[in-house]
Amino acid sequence: MNAIFERTSVRQYTNKKADPKTIETILKAGCAAPSAVNKQPWELIVVTDPARLAELAKFSPYAVCVQDAAFAVVVCADTNRHFGDAYDVQDLSALSENMLIEAKDLGLGGVWLGGYPETDRVDWLRRYFDLPDSIQPYWVLSFGYPARDLEPKQKWDPARIHWETFEK
Repeated sequence: MNAIFERTSVRQYTNKKADPKTIETILKAGCAAPSAVNKQPWELIVVTDPARLAELAKFSPYAVCVQDAAFAVVVCADTNRHFGDAYDVQDLSALSENMLIEAKDLGLGGVWLGGYPETDRVDWLRRYFDLPDSIQPYWVLSFGYPARDLEPKQKWDPARIHWETFEK
């Protein structure tokens, strides 16, 4: 559970590269996520080439950190193999969180860089990767070895927990 409680968004990385086995472990953790009717709609584009990472950093004004990442993962759904558009967001969110937690457990940091529902970002990803119509890009996960230690934010608020009914 430590990786869950200690995970935080990391946007500054060292220049250390991630080895293929580490990347594969993170990908496997993602693919262990639950999926509606077990459709597993995910299609993942792994980017490790520095020149491609620098280009990918342009997909969003908030994605500058991708240029210094060890690798990034573009998270997509195959609409020919899914339970429905609304479930893709849920399935891909579970996959993404698993990957971010596993990265933390392995000593890397990561950040979830929103694409969907911003159509300009989604369209940029579609064009850049020349995706077929059936492959819907959603967002980018950036990974690398943290350049500095970050304290996780305290997010536990018992006032937001309601038992049996909602009370203010």
